[in-house]
Amino acid sequence: MLKKIKQRYLVAVIVMLIGLILTASIYFATNIYTKNDVAIITDEKITDTLVEKSKDVYDNKDETRKQVLHLKILSGKHQNQTYTTTNFYYPSQLVTQKYRPKQRVFVNIKKNDPAIQNPKRDWVVVLAITVMTTLLVAVSGKKALGLILSMLLSWLLFYFVIMLNIKLNGAYIVLLFAVADIVFSFFSLLIVQGYNRKMLVTWLATLLGVFISFALCYIIMRLTGESEIKYETGDYATQDPRGIFLAQTLLGILGAVMDEATDIVSSLYELIQTKKDITTKQLIMSGRTMGQEIMGPLINVLVLIFMSEALPLTIIYLRDNNSFGSTFGFTLSLGVTQSVISAIGIVLTVVFATGCSLLFLDKNKWEVWHK
Repeated sequence: MLKKIKQRYLVAVIVMLIGLILTASIYFATNIYTKNDVAIITDEKITDTLVEKSKDVYDNKDETRKQVLHLKILSGKHQNQTYTTTNFYYPSQLVTQKYRPKQRVFVNIKKNDPAIQNPKRDWVVVLAITVMTTLLVAVSGKKALGLILSMLLSWLLFYFVIMLNIKLNGAYIVLLFAVADIVFSFFSLLIVQGYNRKMLVTWLATLLGVFISFALCYIIMRLTGESEIKYETGDYATQDPRGIFLAQTLLGILGAVMDEATDIVSSLYELIQTKKDITTKQLIMSGRTMGQEIMGPLINVLVLIFMSEALPLTIIYLRDNNSFGSTFGFTLSLGVTQSVISAIGIVLTVVFATGCSLLFLDKNKWEVWHK
């Protein structure tokens, strides 16, 4: 046992070292980009001056500041050339960017005038992936490979679904993402758990939790005329915001429901395997108890994720002297609706996961039912 733990941590250290090497390689990479050139800000200390102070009618204060930046081009036909440019920014940095000494940036040079596009942040993404992978290996051991493959496959499937949706010009978007939920959940569970009865039971409980909760909430929405649901307030750049909202809700329910179904079914499966004489009542009570323990944290996680996402825009609306009712309608209403639908799915999944485990995992009940 101790030897396996040492091997796991050794592999984690190797993964970390490889990831750090890749991070450094991406940080110093310059010639792999074709759209923009890479430059470095050569200043040891950037000249930063105040241009203007501003205050709006709601007493919100901000400044306009100017940075004088000296750039050295590291790639492209202007390689090794130096330029001087200016950057205007607001300290709030809502729509502008403040740059730091020795920072690497992407620039677009036209007529010897460099325009900074954005900071070079790709190496940060690689570093974050390195940290995540290292922790997965250290905690999960061999299962980390399955988890990573599951995530990669989910991203590929998601990309395929998005491209298909664009090709269909948004038609059948709810049906498309409903099918995507089925495919996502199947392959995610297949890679992590393998093809077995426990995996199929988890998949069935997940699908029941997703589609029954979604159907129930959709019926309620239709019966109430979908009043006070402001689809137009979503951050959508295409037509049919209602369809996109429903598709987004389907994906949101899946994430919470599959997590809960996996926990309950796996726990009940182990309980059935270790306690052969367990009764139906004990199984139901065990599933109910686990559900009660899981429901609260899962729902709180959903609410906190939603609140953190909506917090910046909510603060902006409130600082602009909007009432809380108006702010809620424009920034929080859609997220609250999605959170409520997902919470209903979480509650119902306790019943579905326990019922499916009772019907299909308990060998004694399975044999009686099969006869």
